[in-house]
Amino acid sequence: MTLTFLGTGTSHGVPMIACSCPTCRSKDPRDVRTNASILLTVRGKRILVDCGRDFHVQAIREGIDGIDYLLLTHTHFDHVAGIDELRVFTSRRREAIPVFGRPEHLRYLRTYIYHYLFDPLIQKGGGITNVELVALNGRFLLEGMTVEPLPVYHGSMEILGYRFGEVAYLSDVSAIPESTRQKLYGLEVLILGALRHTEHPTHFNISQALAVVSDLQPKRAFLTHICHDVLHREVDPQFADPESPYYSPIQVQLAYDGLTLEL
Repeated sequence: MTLTFLGTGTSHGVPMIACSCPTCRSKDPRDVRTNASILLTVRGKRILVDCGRDFHVQAIREGIDGIDYLLLTHTHFDHVAGIDELRVFTSRRREAIPVFGRPEHLRYLRTYIYHYLFDPLIQKGGGITNVELVALNGRFLLEGMTVEPLPVYHGSMEILGYRFGEVAYLSDVSAIPESTRQKLYGLEVLILGALRHTEHPTHFNISQALAVVSDLQPKRAFLTHICHDVLHREVDPQFADPESPYYSPIQVQLAYDGLTLEL
């Protein structure tokens, strides 16, 4: 299995519009962060987790020529706005892409965001994305891999992270229920949202994310969903520096767009 970080940024993205901070002016390509998303490739099949506004750019950058499954964490626009871009793939394969998510998230998607995909009275000229909504109810197999939806909190909103074998992905998270935490100990790879240096009501900051890493003890951890407060070259080395407040004895690094892991 390979895992590619298609995007590691927030809804604003980095650089952010109308901002001249050091990160937004940075020439380091690791400081260019599109909407948070990952792509898993398992046995030749491509599993996309979230599909935000920047999917068009991500797909061209990574040379993606097909998507077989889409898993949703929640329905905030920076995680679903790119679903319309999947139409090029569904027109070629002439079959629907299964979209997995919580039942209430799928209902919201169908009713308020992508109603035109499901309304038989709406003209379909130009082609539309052909998707099949699949409500999740516990762990399931996908291409021989066990996928387990993991409830987490994004502020007061309960959304999903996912565990794929020995890898877990929790992007927009501010609290992890104990029932979910018990399923995250001793992972090979933990991918965790860490928005910025200071606290935020709906996301872990870097210190809070590191505390979770320290508790769960994965072999490696990658931080994602990072805003423009974080300059890669300044922050990333601190995880290995015993003199830094961000020091971790576990291997931790900031993820960046395009980073690919062989798992």
